Amino acid sequence: MKTLSRTIGLTLVLLTMLVGVRDTLAADAPLDTLREASAPQDPRYAGASLDSSRKLLPEVTASSVPVNEAPDQPPRLDDPLAGNYRYHLARQAAVAGNAGGINTNMKAALQASPDQARYQWWQSVQAVERFDTATLAKALPASFRSMLASPVGRGPFVIAAHQTLLMATAVFWTVLVVSLYFGLWRNIAHDFGAMLLKDSRHTPRVILPVLLPLLVLAFKPGWLGLLAVLSVPLIIQTRGRTRGLLLTTWFVTMALVFPGWPALRMAVPTIDPNSEVTLLHQATTMPPTGQLTSLLKKNLAESNDPARTTRLNVALGIQEARRGNYTTSNKLFTKVLKQDPSNFAAMVGQANNIYYLGRMDDAAIAYAQAAKAYPERGEVPYNEAQVYFKKLFVPEAGEALEKARALGFSPTTVDNKPTQRGGYSAVVYPMLTADEMAAACNYEAGAYPPLVTISSWRWLLGTPPLPLYILVGAPFMLALLLVMWWSRQNDPRECENCGTPLCGSCCKVTDGAWLCAGCGETAERSKSEMVLATLLKNRSRAEGMKHGVRIIRLGRFMPGAGHLATGHFWAGWLRLSMVAAGLFLIFGAWAFDPGSEMATPGLQLAQESIHTVWYPMPANLWPGWSGLTVLIGGALLVVAWIIALLDGPGLRRGITDRYSLAPTTSARETDPVAAGAR
Repeated sequence: MKTLSRTIGLTLVLLTMLVGVRDTLAADAPLDTLREASAPQDPRYAGASLDSSRKLLPEVTASSVPVNEAPDQPPRLDDPLAGNYRYHLARQAAVAGNAGGINTNMKAALQASPDQARYQWWQSVQAVERFDTATLAKALPASFRSMLASPVGRGPFVIAAHQTLLMATAVFWTVLVVSLYFGLWRNIAHDFGAMLLKDSRHTPRVILPVLLPLLVLAFKPGWLGLLAVLSVPLIIQTRGRTRGLLLTTWFVTMALVFPGWPALRMAVPTIDPNSEVTLLHQATTMPPTGQLTSLLKKNLAESNDPARTTRLNVALGIQEARRGNYTTSNKLFTKVLKQDPSNFAAMVGQANNIYYLGRMDDAAIAYAQAAKAYPERGEVPYNEAQVYFKKLFVPEAGEALEKARALGFSPTTVDNKPTQRGGYSAVVYPMLTADEMAAACNYEAGAYPPLVTISSWRWLLGTPPLPLYILVGAPFMLALLLVMWWSRQNDPRECENCGTPLCGSCCKVTDGAWLCAGCGETAERSKSEMVLATLLKNRSRAEGMKHGVRIIRLGRFMPGAGHLATGHFWAGWLRLSMVAAGLFLIFGAWAFDPGSEMATPGLQLAQESIHTVWYPMPANLWPGWSGLTVLIGGALLVVAWIIALLDGPGLRRGITDRYSLAPTTSARETDPVAAGAR
């Protein structure tokens, strides 16, 4: 019995030791071992019955793992042609008034091209027209984000914004010049009478201001050139804030026609279908075509700039990869990485080619290197997830996808169609970076003539032989010189009794007061101080009443002009702005739609314009008199003129009466624009 007990005890000890050794071995087993039934199982992983590996080893054959054969052509995450097609369908639905069709097709278009700023902008415009605030709040910020992120997406918006600002400023400048001319008509007539007719008394001839625009138009200076010349005498006559407003408007216009702005020049290649910038964008986003490949090879043969060669090699490498020519594509990416080891598109493109060649471990290593160099780019963890899925590393794949989404990258398929081909999930071939596309734009910018984006407006805004910025800037400099010279003269600008325009050559000085010829003669002939005071008071009263009538009539004819003439600057500026905004909305705003497929207004062909010279706006974009911008503009004009009709009593109260001869400072001396209305 003792022997039996010892035997049983020894057996139990040996069994216990064997179990301990086995547990120790199981605990020290490599992570890729999933065959130990007693080993604790992580619920995230497959069970022991599944023959799989947890290491980055060559491909494991299983029912859901593709065969070790690269697809002839890799699948695509999206189809740019599909996005453009659905965008066209959405525009057709808008014409037909089909709101459901707009929403459905725009959703599909944005799924195919989520970063297309033009689509998002058009969706924002449609949301405004349909009062869809939810869509507007989502689409408008997205369009601005896309514009800021992509030079190609930003280019059309820069051009449209430049054209819009130039046209709107020109309209406001026109309204301002017309208003000031009416307010300062008698002053300008007096000066022209002195200069042109050599009238010793400098009697104002009210027809003379008409001669200036007629003489200028004979030289065909264009719209802006005419405004610049007409503004010269206005700068001399105005004072204070009114002069500042005119100078500011003039200067802004001069800045807008300056041809050297980098942002504007770099935007031009983005709208040229034959530019290399467009070629690079299409090659990195579109399916492979023989035409794109041949153009890339042709430009490569002509390139002697290293940065340009790098961009073209990247684009050609992406095209070859999308054909399934992974070895050829890798050679191109290798050239790029020798020149620029940190090139993002080449690093990820090479890793993608390795993935499609079936070398999963090498692909995972390449993606890890790219992720280390560019931790902020979501394309890398997204592509890594495809390798993990193929290796059945489902938890890691899920984590990689979550990381990609956290970095802002979450691509969607078009109409939920599968994106696999030959068992391979689609990976992303990144485009050239924003800096590289900006460099491409800058490289080509010099090939275009200055201000080519307003080429169809040249007969409207100003024609050669002078460049437009000189046509506008030369009168500006002349006006500044005249103002400097005029400010040193102490000549009076109006009669201190009746307010008639005068100068140092035609005035009469009586008791220290500057008087016009009529008041001066009255003072000379009068023998009695009492009679003189009565005569001057009567003349001042009569002229004051006439002046009040002219101011009220002027304010009703041109809203805001009367207020500028009486020194009420802000009230005048507000009314003039309403008139200018209304005119611009009716005659121009509808044409500046970056979401349109057509060229912007300044680039229209002659046969596409409403009128080549007088109205060079795209005829096909005219929305009719029932268009939203036209209706808003008309409403602004109606409101402005209603306010003008109601402004009569207020304008009359704002006019200072002069019933006595007194050399005191008046409101008109503070702002002589008021005196100009006389």
